[in-house]
Amino acid sequence: MQGQSVSFIRSWKMLTSEPDWYKPLIILALLSWVPILGTIATLGFAYEWARLAAWGVDCPPRRRGIDYGKLLATGGWAFLILISMSIVCSVVLGVCFGVGDSPLLPFDFGGVGSWNIWTGDEHYYISLVPRLLFALVCRVAAGGLVLAAMMRGVVYDGFAAGWRLDRLFQMIVCDPGGFVRLVGVSALGCAIGLVYSWASSILVALVAVSSVSSLFSWNDGTLYMGLDTEYLLRNLFTLGPAVALTALVFSAALSFVGSFVSVTLQTVAVHATGMWFRRFDVSRWGVSSDPLPDGVPHDSEQGGSTPHEPDQGASE
Repeated sequence: MQGQSVSFIRSWKMLTSEPDWYKPLIILALLSWVPILGTIATLGFAYEWARLAAWGVDCPPRRRGIDYGKLLATGGWAFLILISMSIVCSVVLGVCFGVGDSPLLPFDFGGVGSWNIWTGDEHYYISLVPRLLFALVCRVAAGGLVLAAMMRGVVYDGFAAGWRLDRLFQMIVCDPGGFVRLVGVSALGCAIGLVYSWASSILVALVAVSSVSSLFSWNDGTLYMGLDTEYLLRNLFTLGPAVALTALVFSAALSFVGSFVSVTLQTVAVHATGMWFRRFDVSRWGVSSDPLPDGVPHDSEQGGSTPHEPDQGASE
């Protein structure tokens, strides 16, 4: 018997347990630049691995013998649930707190604006106010819910299963600690991606404006970063063609590294979701409308089980 845990470190160690573990993630990072199809592929890769974790199999992601049709189908179900549920969550957060400008809640690592600290004059600002902080907590929790919804849709290979909010909330009520740990993994990934996004944006902007004082300014106790795209490009091309080309290549390299970081963090967060589902003995689940089986969540897991498919489809 092996103790269960939902943690960033455990999922990270599982991901990196084989040599050359980064190679499929590099390919996925390139694919992530392809609209829609790239997102489906990356979700399919992550959730096929998480499916194994949910069924009790401890292993790194598969790199051989992959059923690409199944991978894309899994990614497609996850993508549909991600888009639909994230939009609804964003609307709710927007109504309640004035946040939620980006619909991809669990995986939006790509910019400061995704955290709604963006003004209409194309400047970013940092303002620690209670309403914003509480809204961010709710946003991260909603991201954990979306991760779980996609996982449930993948378990049943269907869209409706991901929208069984009654069963998702039953899981949360039965194991609030496990859900909090899942949210923590997602939040840590968001924080790492956000710091990288800030750092890379500032580096590129510093090359363009050639002055820290031209990039930062204070106004009424608020720190502004002048990341107006038009302003930065105008300054960049006044530096000469050689410097401009170097800056553009540097920016492209940082963007690719950012894509790799985003895909890696997404894969870790999704695997942690599968580990949380394992606690609820997925092999005993019936149809999607059935309540959780008795005796879950487990404090320990049975190792060496072989994954098999549950009853497919979601009953209303």
